[in-house]
Amino acid sequence: MSEDVLIHGENVHKKFCLDLKRSLWYGMTDVSRELVGRRRPSELRRDEFWAVRDASFRIKRGEICGLVGPNGSGKTTLLRLINGLIKPDRGKITIRGRVGALIQLGAGFSPILSGRENIYINAAILGLSRQEINSRMEEIIEFADIGDFLNTPVRNYSSGMRARLGFAVAIHMSPDVLLVDEVLSVGDMVFRNKALDRMHRLAKSGVAVVFVSHNLSQVDRLCTTAMYLEKGKLKHVGSTMDVISRYAAASSGVHEKGIIHHPGSQEYIWIHEAQILNAQGEVNAIIRNGEAMTLRLILEVRQFLQHPHFTFMAEPIHGYITAASFSMPGNLDHRPSLTPGTHTIDLKVDHIPLMPGQYRLRLSVTGKDNVQLWGRVTNLALLLVSPKIGSMETAGDNSIWTLVTTEMHTVASPIPPCT
Repeated sequence: MSEDVLIHGENVHKKFCLDLKRSLWYGMTDVSRELVGRRRPSELRRDEFWAVRDASFRIKRGEICGLVGPNGSGKTTLLRLINGLIKPDRGKITIRGRVGALIQLGAGFSPILSGRENIYINAAILGLSRQEINSRMEEIIEFADIGDFLNTPVRNYSSGMRARLGFAVAIHMSPDVLLVDEVLSVGDMVFRNKALDRMHRLAKSGVAVVFVSHNLSQVDRLCTTAMYLEKGKLKHVGSTMDVISRYAAASSGVHEKGIIHHPGSQEYIWIHEAQILNAQGEVNAIIRNGEAMTLRLILEVRQFLQHPHFTFMAEPIHGYITAASFSMPGNLDHRPSLTPGTHTIDLKVDHIPLMPGQYRLRLSVTGKDNVQLWGRVTNLALLLVSPKIGSMETAGDNSIWTLVTTEMHTVASPIPPCT
């Protein structure tokens, strides 16, 4: 293995059993097999499933690798395998150097001991002497920033305080490899930004970081490479932008129920497909904050529509508050009439004034006086907005969404019917 490669996974498999009693029985038989020098069975037995299947990857020194995928895809299992908490059933993982991990909130903490006592215990487990711990104690306390609660039993801590303390201990143990799971999502925005900045600095010093998060804007901001995991299988490994684009495209198909036409819309229009294009014309790409985008609609017009007015709205994926509304110009010259048939409509926006995050799009089509409603469509498409290049801004969970109206330029062109 190259000196620059700190984590090397080769055809890694890990299986679990759905039934508790059968799982305990399998565990006993597997231990018995190992005691007599026999290998564990490599194939699935009754009620077993692959949590991780045939995963091969390399993470180099100074690299921050984002691990993305839907819930239940095997991300935490893969992190536990890398950390050595569980053994692979097939394949192997080679780690070079000391591992610092924050995989489960409060893992390794004794609830009846104080935060200060838990720092000593966790650092000692990682192999640090008491003198080394004392030399770093003030830095840990300052970074955790839990104030007077340091000498309080950990069981009295909030989830955010446990995350602060756990992360502070992990990063101050001089790790060669740092593993961080979704636990940072429980912290406040200030701490998350401080933690992300520290991980970036650790990577610059040569630490390999594996970062698991559902916040794709954080992954885009922090990570140099990424891995997309689905149903235990690595679907794609590569540049962060490419992996996030593939995951976002797949997520829009998995989590959405398809385009929903509200009652009455089908009498006038029917949307067959909606695509999001970036400024370079790439389909289903990530749109950076402040850059141009195009919403391309392939739709069937069922009645003559005189100067239709298209408006689409963006809603954050976690709510139904309109974050931005994009409306066509009021000048009828920019709103061509549509005859019955199939058309491609390009709704072009000069810049997207949205904070980084995921948004669902919905659409309304009205008459020239904006009174008659010809169509209302929800679940139109999934829009993924990332920060500007070089920007350190992130979207917080408590962001205040404001209504922004931006003019659109429309291009309509008929599509010849299929023969």
